[in-house]
Parts: sequence; C-alpha cells; structure tokens
Amino acid sequence: MGTGIDCVTRITSHFDWFLKDGLADSGSAACQMWRSSMETIADGAVRKEVQVPSLPQTHYRSIMAPGGCTLYYDQPLLVAAYDLSAYTGKRCYAEAADNYVADFLQRCVARNGIFLWGNHYYWHAGLGQTVKFVGEEQPYPVQLAEETGDYHEVRPIPPAWEIFWKLSAGAAEKEIRTFVTNSLFDQQGGFNRHADGKKGCAFLESGGIMVVSLAYLYRRIKNPALLELADKIVDFSFSHRHEKTGLLENNPTQTRWDKFVSTTEIGLWASCLLKAVELTGRQKWLDKARAAVRAYLSYGYEEATGKYLGQLLVDTGTSPFVTPCSKIAGNAIYQPGRYSEPWRQFFPSHDYPLQMAETCLELYRLTGEEIFRVACQRWAEQMMKDYQECRQQGRVFYAERYGRCLHFLWRCSQVLGEKEYLQKASFLAEEALASLWQGRMFRSHTGEDRYQAVDGLGYLFLSLLCLELNEEVEMMGTFW
Repeated sequence: MGTGIDCVTRITSHFDWFLKDGLADSGSAACQMWRSSMETIADGAVRKEVQVPSLPQTHYRSIMAPGGCTLYYDQPLLVAAYDLSAYTGKRCYAEAADNYVADFLQRCVARNGIFLWGNHYYWHAGLGQTVKFVGEEQPYPVQLAEETGDYHEVRPIPPAWEIFWKLSAGAAEKEIRTFVTNSLFDQQGGFNRHADGKKGCAFLESGGIMVVSLAYLYRRIKNPALLELADKIVDFSFSHRHEKTGLLENNPTQTRWDKFVSTTEIGLWASCLLKAVELTGRQKWLDKARAAVRAYLSYGYEEATGKYLGQLLVDTGTSPFVTPCSKIAGNAIYQPGRYSEPWRQFFPSHDYPLQMAETCLELYRLTGEEIFRVACQRWAEQMMKDYQECRQQGRVFYAERYGRCLHFLWRCSQVLGEKEYLQKASFLAEEALASLWQGRMFRSHTGEDRYQAVDGLGYLFLSLLCLELNEEVEMMGTFW
C-alpha cells in the first residue's frame, strides 16, 4: 500500500476487542447480536453503550438504533468479518458473524417472512424485543406474529444476500419475495420505499435495491418470473425520464421537492442495475443505467467551481439554487445542497456522490466511453479538494466516507492505470488511520470516542483490505 502500516493487524485487533465487549449478551434475552453504539476510550477498549449522541444529529434517530442492534447497517462490518477470517484463517470472526445473523433470523423476522430491519426497525437489547421507530415517536415493541413489516425500508445499502442465503436460503428467498411484493402498489412495477402496498415514495434507490435483490434470487433459483418483475420495476423508474433532458425523477409518485429534481441517487440506482446485469446477463439494464448516468453528467458539472451539483431540475437540467423553482420545498436537511458533497455529515440525504463515482468508473470499464473516464477524474479531484476544505472547517469525518473515497481512488488506479490515484488512496488511508485508530480498536467518526454502526466502519475495513492485499475483496452480495 505504500504506507508501511499493517491494516490487517489493526482490523484484527478491533474485532478482538469489539467482540469481547460489544455483544447484546446481557439480561434474560441474551444474544450474539452486535451493539450498534458503544463508547470507547483512548486505548480503544469498549466501555459502555451510548444512548444519545453528543454530536449534532447527523442521521435519522432510528437508524442509530439507540439501546439496540441494527443488522441492516452492520452488513458491511459482517462482510469484513467474513473476509478477515478468509484472509487470516481464524474462524472466530466468521463464526461471530454467523451467530449474529442466526440470532437475528430467530428474533427479528415477522411471521410473513419479512425481515424487521432497515430504517424503522431494530433489536432493542434492553427490552429483548424488536422495536419499530416511526417519525419522531419513541420506539415501541412489535409482536412478531402480528407485525406485517409495513415500515420495512432497505436503503441505501444493497443487502449482502449471500450471508443470509448461506445460513438460511429459505429465509432469504421469503424475505426478498415478501418485501418486493408488499412494496408494489400496482401490477406495472409501481413501488413504494415501504412494504405497505401504498403509493408512497418511489425513491430511485429503493427501486434499484428491489431489482438487484430479485436478480440475486434469480441467480439462485432461475425463475424467469423474477426477471419479468424486475423489468417492470426498472421500467417504472425509467419511464419517468424527461424527454428533453433524459433526467430521471428522484421520486415520481409524490408532488414534493424530489419529484422535480434528479440527484446523484441516479448513480446508486444505476449501480444496482449494473450488479443485476452481472447476476443475470440482462444487458438492456446496462443501456438504461448508462443513459441515466450520462444525462446527469451532461448537466451536473459546474466548470467554474470544479464540482458536481447536488440537484438538477429534471425539465431544464439547471440547478434550483441558480434557477429557483417554487415547487422545491421541504426540510432542507433531507435534500442535497447546491453541490454534491462527498464528505457530507447528514446521512442519508439523497446525495450519493461516492456511489455515483464508483458507477462512473464501472461504466467506463464496461463501455470505454470518454464521458465516464472524465467523470472519474472530476470526482477524484472534487473528493480531494472538498476533503481539504472540510478539514480547514473542522468538520467531523466518518469511516464510511473515508472507506468509499479511498476504495474509489484505489480502483481508479486499477482501471485507469494511473499511479496518482493510488497515491491519493494511500494518503486517505493514512488520514483515516490517524483520525480513527485508538490503539486497540477504531472509533467510527472524529470528534469523540465512539463507535456507531451507522457510520459504516465496515466500508473502511473493506477498503483497507483492498489496499493492503491489492485485490478486490468479497462483498457477499452488497457492493460499493
């Protein structure tokens, strides 16, 4: 890697300490699930669980899963544990991950087969029950026999289906079928982010994750009906593509701000389609992904600042911050700002520049088209420029942001064949280690001694493994 740092040793140390003190193994409902929030001290030892964040709110409260465990956001860390066992030959990390998933499948699955996870459900360790978190209300326990999973919402992480299939193929298949079917509000592929059968919010990211989930299941059982359904979901989103600009509406089923704009969420949607192509060979999805991303790249770059814009009006391709639109209203914290922000603190906000960057790189690898190569260069430049600006501002940095940025730069060195990207990736790796390593384990963001699952520490571990081994690591169904 060029840093002279043994990342595997540090990752191993982190797991050794975290698995010692970070399990929800107390009380009458003791289990092997991993706590979502832990306070650490300078030597890296876990000390106590954190109930309320002391930093300004940086994500939805329910995603933090206070007092509990959130397997949905732990998936990258689970994948890292499996990869660490594969590399070191020490089975204990994979076994700990297996135990976590097994306990989740026993405790957090409704009778209809739907997983109670995502942005509104989590396991409350103190109560020893799955709880539901809706809006700003307090979480309340659910009864597995009565719960239908209406608030099931898997975004923005595509599930690592290989993990669940390995432990229970039946549970994985039932979850995919149930959550997708229950998310549809018509037979033409119209969908909602929630599995309630209503015409709610058809976020691009939600549709993309449904498609790649169906593609995974098709890869396993070869049922053509799964591809037919995936086609409808893809076409539903793609049909809301403006005839002039080619831009896709972020949320076509609502008349709020995100119906009238496109954001870098197009990149996350397209990445799901590209993975689905890999799983099924359905090449027409590649064409749709390419067209959607090309449209954003054609309108979204501001030469004067060297930055990509956070929002584009679908009918004009202009920024609502430059060409005001009276229809763009709503809570600004949930919206991208004027510019797409690789190091943004609030998550998720429908701004996914790092996923967009990875998609541009993959599209260049697949098509060789110049527009995608140029986009990769621009994203790399913006990442590094914004990083320095954020450091000067004293911003808080998160493990996932470090991990995604350095993985993209490492892959650029592989795909584009230019050493400068490897140097930049190594620089960010050193910065991440200097900022987050605490002697025995990692904290997951700067500014305080704390680990939180939602901060995406697993992504940092996976990217550090890529750099140290100089090869792509197994992602078990999820991806960058």
